[in-house]
Amino acid sequence: MAGLLAMVVVVAIPGVAQAALPSGYTVVTYTTPRDGGSYDRTVTLFDPNDVAPGDGKFQADPYAGTPGDAIRACDWLADGWGMEIRLDTNPGTGWDRTATTRGNNSPYCSGWASGDIAEDTLIWIQVCLVKGATEYCDQIRTARS
Repeated sequence: MAGLLAMVVVVAIPGVAQAALPSGYTVVTYTTPRDGGSYDRTVTLFDPNDVAPGDGKFQADPYAGTPGDAIRACDWLADGWGMEIRLDTNPGTGWDRTATTRGNNSPYCSGWASGDIAEDTLIWIQVCLVKGATEYCDQIRTARS
């Protein structure tokens, strides 16, 4: 338990109120296998009315013009909340990259935040609803580059 608490403290962003997703929200994840054991992961949030406000995606390998080792956030619902996805390759050291829709009207998808990650590296991602200094985040999930 102490190890989990330490991780929460390290990945929390100072000055930002972070909490679990609001009651009634559900999450659907999609995994797409790629060559060599790598896999993409898409995390889609659904509100209590079963409407998807957005998602976050990790793309392991380049595919159809999309860069590899990349993340992107999409906000589909004009509800005042944005979407954010974070990626980490070394838990406990802070997030390595972030893609966000903050400051943009929906529908909107961020650009791809990419950078080379060694093949077959386990990575951690987290998708959050964001508004100002408030964040509601899904659990941390894995994917593989």
